[in-house]
Amino acid sequence: MRVTRLVAIAVAICMAGQPAWGHYFPPVRTVVVQVEDCEIAVLIGYRPASGEATDTILARIASQPKSQQLAAAKNVLAQHALAPLTFTVDKQPLVPTKVHAKIGLDPGGTRPMVIVLVTYALPSGGTLAVTSKDPRSTRISWADRGAGRVDLEQAPAQGRWFTGVASFLLSLLPTGDSACAISKPSH
Repeated sequence: MRVTRLVAIAVAICMAGQPAWGHYFPPVRTVVVQVEDCEIAVLIGYRPASGEATDTILARIASQPKSQQLAAAKNVLAQHALAPLTFTVDKQPLVPTKVHAKIGLDPGGTRPMVIVLVTYALPSGGTLAVTSKDPRSTRISWADRGAGRVDLEQAPAQGRWFTGVASFLLSLLPTGDSACAISKPSH
């Protein structure tokens, strides 16, 4: 009787613990677009999904020589952060002029995360489109910060999060500043 009770308790503990082990956390991608006079600065925070997605990323990083693992982690995570996103003006893709990445761990210390700062040169006017191929995991916000480049009459509210949108459009006003030349990307 005592052995049966212990087995029943052990089975109950295992069954109660399994849902906690089985929790799945989806990827999270947060995009903030700041429109400047001649460029946009995009800050992207990314945390991969739990489980196999994180394991695959970590295995890819671990396969690199130890001296290259930090650089590999930045590159791999930054690629995943940027992969579903496109930035265009009047359907012409924008090319990054600068990319900086910082890596860390989520608050629980279980999944890697990355913060990527990307700048893109802007042409004089047109419609800026931010498109995500993964809208379920992406939320977008934007700000003009006094640059006067966005037609505020037609724009969605600044400083507000837009979740689950596949594309996000901002009408750009002409700059009139000849100093805003489209610059070449840096590597």
